[in-house]
Amino acid sequence: MRADFRQVVIAFVGLLFSGAFAIGQYLPTVTPIPNSVPVQESQAPAQGTTAPATPEPAGNVAAEPAPPTNPYAGDLFSRARLTGDWWGARSALANRGLTFDLFATQFYQGVAAGGNERSWEYGGKLDYLFNVDGQKLGLWKGFFLNMHTETRYGTDVNGIDGLIAPSNIAMNFPDSTTSITSITGLKLTQALSENFAIYAGKINTLDEYPLRYSPGLGTNKPGLEGFQNTSLVFNPIVARTIPYAAAGVGFAVLKDLEPVFTFTVFDPEERATSGLQNLYDRGVVLVPDLVLRTKFLDRPGSYNFGGTYSTAKYRSFDPAAYLNIPFLRSLVARNPVTPLETGSWSVYANFYQSIWVDELDEKRNWGLFGQFGISDGNPNPVRFVANGGIGGRSMIPGRKLDTFGVGYYYLGLSDNFKALARPFAPQRDEHGVELFYNYAITPWCRLTYDFQVATPSTINVNTTITTGLRLQILF
Repeated sequence: MRADFRQVVIAFVGLLFSGAFAIGQYLPTVTPIPNSVPVQESQAPAQGTTAPATPEPAGNVAAEPAPPTNPYAGDLFSRARLTGDWWGARSALANRGLTFDLFATQFYQGVAAGGNERSWEYGGKLDYLFNVDGQKLGLWKGFFLNMHTETRYGTDVNGIDGLIAPSNIAMNFPDSTTSITSITGLKLTQALSENFAIYAGKINTLDEYPLRYSPGLGTNKPGLEGFQNTSLVFNPIVARTIPYAAAGVGFAVLKDLEPVFTFTVFDPEERATSGLQNLYDRGVVLVPDLVLRTKFLDRPGSYNFGGTYSTAKYRSFDPAAYLNIPFLRSLVARNPVTPLETGSWSVYANFYQSIWVDELDEKRNWGLFGQFGISDGNPNPVRFVANGGIGGRSMIPGRKLDTFGVGYYYLGLSDNFKALARPFAPQRDEHGVELFYNYAITPWCRLTYDFQVATPSTINVNTTITTGLRLQILF
């Protein structure tokens, strides 16, 4: 059966390169945004997402002010990227369908109280984003390629903070244990009409999950600009079944060039630092996702519903990309014969609702957000999730590019997981608060102050307070 499924996947990818030549020539020019989890594009250039930018409605705060005709133009203090237009070469390449971005993000963060250790750590990320528009390049209409390469270096507070939901999600990948460079996303997309597209490749699931409230100023990279705690960046209810970087194929139904329904079939194997060998040997992960966009009280909002179902085998203490189980080795050593569970499921609901919108600039707004989810509880160590808060653009006069956020999360661990850990590291539900303020020094340089207070899942670990600075430069 699995061999048959691999043949289907190969045929699906082949369609992107063969049938697309014939189909694409008869399509109108479209700008699809098919994602395994819906994403709203901004007007900033080269975001590393599925397709070129499209105008976004008020209520999505992850966008920059409308750029000039040449988005890379302007003086040093007003242009969107530090290196500008490369003497005209950058905009010329963009006009031919090739865009490249480099984001450099540095973190200086420490555990000020509680946790497993009081320490200050320095580390950083380099994100390289390369995008191809097939039509502009002279290939065919509706074809897009997106590649995301990451470099991680230095150290971070994940682990020493004592939290099962890492307080710095960006530094958790591609590999939290070492300095490394890896391709974590290589995605091919083919629009078959204005309302339907297919995609396949190595999918960076965090790139595909930028929450609509997360104030990202257009880079569309969760954890690098807005919230840092995993629970406020990514819905952890799907952490058992969804890898960080996974092989996947799927389709998207579009309305007004935005996804309203997507369905993705992932390989359950984590591939952040590996290739695409032995595809679907462990089974499949099915992910349907629905987005409803609203205009409640004439203020835009979005409501997202979905779920995951995996046919793979797991134990509740098996590693999960979006969770940090600091006592994992002890669990494995003390429970060597814990049986594998076949299959795992989760369902989730996320929402964002604009509350305030600037009458003179609709992209300057803030609103309420929430994330909820429930799972099987075994083999998923997380039984339920409930998060919420506010986030958006600053209302301080003269600080239109600044963003802020305040969020609370509650991570309910499963009874099965607590029972396994009870003999040597008794567990409880984890919950915490995070607030940040992102100060735009220039459009391409942002300095963020971040503060978190959390009650760790391990009972004998005191309340953790982490604080620190994040500096991001967009080249």
